[in-house]
Amino acid sequence: MDREPSVTSAAVLLIGNELLSGKIRDQNGHELAKMMRRRGIRLVEMCTVEDDLAGIGEALLRLLARVPLVFTSGGVGPTHDDVTMEAIARAIDRPLRRDPDMERTLRAHFGERITEAALKMADLPEGTALTAAKGWPVMRIDLPAPASAAPGAQPGARRIYVLPGIPELCRAKIEALEKIPGELPDAGGWALETLHTEMDESDLAAPLNAVVADYPDVEIGSYPRWLSGDDGRLRCVVRVTFEAIGAHAGRAGDARDALARALGDAAVLAVPEGGALL
Repeated sequence: MDREPSVTSAAVLLIGNELLSGKIRDQNGHELAKMMRRRGIRLVEMCTVEDDLAGIGEALLRLLARVPLVFTSGGVGPTHDDVTMEAIARAIDRPLRRDPDMERTLRAHFGERITEAALKMADLPEGTALTAAKGWPVMRIDLPAPASAAPGAQPGARRIYVLPGIPELCRAKIEALEKIPGELPDAGGWALETLHTEMDESDLAAPLNAVVADYPDVEIGSYPRWLSGDDGRLRCVVRVTFEAIGAHAGRAGDARDALARALGDAAVLAVPEGGALL
């Protein structure tokens, strides 16, 4: 797909043993993905690692070599397994420093109950900025462009946003970041068009491949699902999605119409107004 210079690519790094063990179902990655769709940021990878200094650092550096924007979630509390800030500091080769603004926030929050374990949360990689600071800040770390970028990576400086792992707090911080003018990239969001058909995917493949080739600036996906008909028999309905971003947004509808013409009216299912088959 053609890449617009104004479209930023990003990745998400989810941190926590509880996610890998299945004890907790991830919500934060989903919230971040939705935010990026709203803003026209291209999410190219989402990975999950355990609470391990080396593992977090290796994953972070790999993602930073690929994209200019990385969001992390989890591992920023006061307990023994909250090692995200130290892992980031080691990975980007910056010392941990006690941040006075973060310390004031912690002392105001905990009052007389403040402990050294809680104050540990004020130890941030040198150069960390605090943003979306109402209630609880988001840590933002800006980095220079890498000396050598991975194949296909976007050039330019890098940025890390460090978000909390608690879903309600993470969602609130995402919303707060979006409200700050100019804080996050915004290419105008993604356009989405859909087409439904009962055509078998093996028969659908040829005309669909032709449209994919003709519209490289549109992301096209095919998703079959078995549904129960009024007669009790199962039928397969394929939902085809067409998504485009920024200046290419109008091409999503063009690609959808092109496939509809290739299939013919009889093969395209009508979708109830205001609804969807899948």
